[in-house]
Amino acid sequence: MRRVRATAALAAVALAGTLAVWATPAQAADTGVISGRVTTSDGAPAADVFVAVLDFENWGDPVGYTTTAADGTYSVGGLATDGYIVSMSGGDNPTQYFDGKTDIFDANEVRVTTGQTTTVNPRLVPAGFIVGRVLQADGEPLTSTWISITNENGVSVGGAGTDDNGDYRAAVPAGTYFASFTPVAGGLQDQFIPGKLGPDDATRITVTAGQETRADDTALRVGNLSGRLTNDDGTPVREAYVYVSPFQANGNGVNADTDANGEFSLPMMLVGTYMVEFNAGDRHQFFDGALEPNDADPVTVTAGQDTRVVESMLPTGTVRVRAVDAISGIAIRDFCAESFCSNGTGQVLMTDQAIGTRAIGVYAQGNYLSRDSNVTVRANQTTDVVARLLPGAKITTTVVDKATGQPLPNVCVFAYKPAQVYTPDNYGGDQCSDTAGKVTLDKLAAGPYRLFAQPRNNNTYGKQWVAANGGTGDERLAATITTTTGKTTAAPQVKLDRAGSIRGRVTDAATGAPLAAQIALFTSSPGAGGPETYTDADGRFQIDGLGPYAWPLRYSSDGYATTWTGGAASRFAATGTQVTTGTVATADLALTRGVAVRGTVVTSHGTPRWGRVNAYNAETGDLAGTVDFAGTAFQLNVLSGQELRFEYSLDINGLSYRSDKAKLSPATPGGPPRYTVVVPAGGLTVDILAG
Repeated sequence: MRRVRATAALAAVALAGTLAVWATPAQAADTGVISGRVTTSDGAPAADVFVAVLDFENWGDPVGYTTTAADGTYSVGGLATDGYIVSMSGGDNPTQYFDGKTDIFDANEVRVTTGQTTTVNPRLVPAGFIVGRVLQADGEPLTSTWISITNENGVSVGGAGTDDNGDYRAAVPAGTYFASFTPVAGGLQDQFIPGKLGPDDATRITVTAGQETRADDTALRVGNLSGRLTNDDGTPVREAYVYVSPFQANGNGVNADTDANGEFSLPMMLVGTYMVEFNAGDRHQFFDGALEPNDADPVTVTAGQDTRVVESMLPTGTVRVRAVDAISGIAIRDFCAESFCSNGTGQVLMTDQAIGTRAIGVYAQGNYLSRDSNVTVRANQTTDVVARLLPGAKITTTVVDKATGQPLPNVCVFAYKPAQVYTPDNYGGDQCSDTAGKVTLDKLAAGPYRLFAQPRNNNTYGKQWVAANGGTGDERLAATITTTTGKTTAAPQVKLDRAGSIRGRVTDAATGAPLAAQIALFTSSPGAGGPETYTDADGRFQIDGLGPYAWPLRYSSDGYATTWTGGAASRFAATGTQVTTGTVATADLALTRGVAVRGTVVTSHGTPRWGRVNAYNAETGDLAGTVDFAGTAFQLNVLSGQELRFEYSLDINGLSYRSDKAKLSPATPGGPPRYTVVVPAGGLTVDILAG
């Protein structure tokens, strides 16, 4: 799995900073080469461009570099058979990645084979410049300071350092950006131009290709913030975590710990208004005595002064939790309530709990479904809660070779509610067949299920949806097993066929160029499972281990509309590609940009520092599009003609807000809210009402 974005950024900085001491590896007979010609956005040769080759899987491992010649040509040798990222930077060019990407997350994989030359001809993205002068608070130049440029989603696109006069010049792709810097040497706070603590009210700098946009600033003055934290009885709270961030806004926070006397101090704070947050064990609150950030009082830091905050932690209470079988009423002795566990005693005592009403998650050993129990915690009192846990339903089956009837071990079986399918992150040992081919699925809520079988690390047999007498590639043709609370239901025998494969090529429908794409059998929310495979540098892929049935495949690529086999908008509308045992079928696809679904997230909790909107096909439950964003505006691309439902996740002032059944703005002013909407051919504007 790739490393996080921060690692990649550090690698790029290290690469640029050590150019003079690097040496390009000598070409060996058992290695490969990446070569080509770099051109400007208008097609002219791009000379003196720094070209670096990074390991595709480990961004922090640069493996070679060079600089383009006068005609834009370059060559990097000494490369093992592997996947790589090709980056370009230097001079009047922002850091970018083949092919035309400014975010390393979106970079194309370039495959290299030993003894061969892979040709990569990048065309540089159109660029402009952000220029300016930054002064210290006393008017002197702020020298040797990095000016960071980020896009509206908070993703870095590069930057530049200030010179002895405080001047800087940063090359960036044409677009809209924020500029920020750290005004106090060694400090942790960023200042956004002009004179802001965060991006919410900072200037959005619009850059046009080939032109300069000016952004000057003067560093904010500083003051001190200190205080003391006590318990409600006046005793000091030691080793508490104090976090200070811009008041109900995005921006960098700073932190301190309280000492043995409950004291804390944060020197050299930029002047402005802040929210002060206290964390002491399981207790959490905001100044002054608020449990929610929207109820916090602002704290203003003034230049040259010490602003002092005195806070008393709210009184706490205790929650005593017991769990019982919801059917029989018998006590459950082994269970946990959040991070507190009974350890066989039959009860959990949760001490030092913040007062107020909230839900407590309770889960037990054995075949029980977890649940949330609501509780109101009262100061200096013990509140009793009895959590009634439903026994889970079970499904049992046996996995065999369809031709011989012999049992097959190590075949994982997953139970899905109809049209609620996702790719699992991993396989649990308790849901894979044993040496006798037997498998039992437990902890299931009562209701209908369809089974999907997948051999573990074995492409001899093919994946399948489990039908009444064999397999299928179409979920709708799978057998439906209806379960009952606390009961075991026998499913049809899983009869596996020998496997075949599908290969294909993914291209841009407008240009025919190969695309970096993900190919999957079905989908889920981002982060909960992965695709079957990725395309290579030529847009090609192959999926092995498929049962001999017609399979619909999902194709997705950044900036393109998610599309299913044959150009369909959903899995159920796709024709599917017929797989035959022991052979390779073909499923090429050209992706389009689709149409835009845009809008805003309407919330009363503040401005999200991060948000994610997922769109799902209302009929199949499959993910149709996703986008991460900062602020309230979002846009994603989908195919038209499908009915979508939405979910959102928001991070506002450090708190999370989410809903998997998002309420949408009414179709007509004053009308009832909607929960699904059909996307017309011209695209869609719809607001999400997040409360």
